[in-house]
Amino acid sequence: MREFTNNDRRGFLRGAGAAALAAGVSAVGARTAVAGAEWGRGPHIPRSKIGIQLYTLRDMMSESVADTLSFLSEVGYSEVEFAGLYDYTPEQARDLLRELRLRSPAAHEDIPTERDQLEQLLHRARILGQRWIVLPWFSADDLASYQRLAERLNWAGDLARRHGVRIGYHNHAHEFETLEGKRPYDVLLEETDRHLVDFEVDLYWVVKAGVDPLELFERAPRRFPLAHIKGMAQDGSFADLGEGVIDYERILAERTRAGIRHFFVERDDQPHPRETAREGYHYLRRLGC
Repeated sequence: MREFTNNDRRGFLRGAGAAALAAGVSAVGARTAVAGAEWGRGPHIPRSKIGIQLYTLRDMMSESVADTLSFLSEVGYSEVEFAGLYDYTPEQARDLLRELRLRSPAAHEDIPTERDQLEQLLHRARILGQRWIVLPWFSADDLASYQRLAERLNWAGDLARRHGVRIGYHNHAHEFETLEGKRPYDVLLEETDRHLVDFEVDLYWVVKAGVDPLELFERAPRRFPLAHIKGMAQDGSFADLGEGVIDYERILAERTRAGIRHFFVERDDQPHPRETAREGYHYLRRLGC
């Protein structure tokens, strides 16, 4: 058995992007997102809830956190989701967010197994004004490992609740592959306490796995307060929003049932992060669903 956490994420995603070129795209939840689109047909996503996962701009963040966040504020973003502070202290990051009128409702973090380490992480989240700490990556080859993960998330969620913070889990595609007769994602949904653990639904990876997101929303209503929204090209590889085939108008029309409150643009590779950020923001601003 091997278990993976956030430390393995970059290597996995490099491989996943290459594999996507050969795998093609699932028809579930997908259509051409641009051709024939009728923008503004339904209620719009509030500007105040449109954010971006900063992993999308990780090279820019490595060069200058201040310049990157300033750029995102100028584009129009209200929220950012951190994936590391890049040598900033929590206090410095908090002050920069305030200066730029940005909020950070969530962050991707490994969930410690030691209480004192988790307490430190929760304290940092409180400084930054974050409501969620999200485990971005986990994989194992047996269901018992996912059951143990559910126990760990429940334990962390119980402690986090005392600090006014929530624990979340972010999916990729592998959690939807049947393992020992059951999908690992179903284990996590069933064995985590909805009062303690939330889910950040990555809609690209759900569709990539051949699953209709509406199935998840029907099965576990209001358990998905956070969503990652990114484009999928016809061949299954990553794309900017507005260029892809996922029917986000259809999916996000059910955002109330899902419980989605924060909408994060993301792209796992980064061929042109500034363009990705601009296109993603404007796509969500004009999307009527």
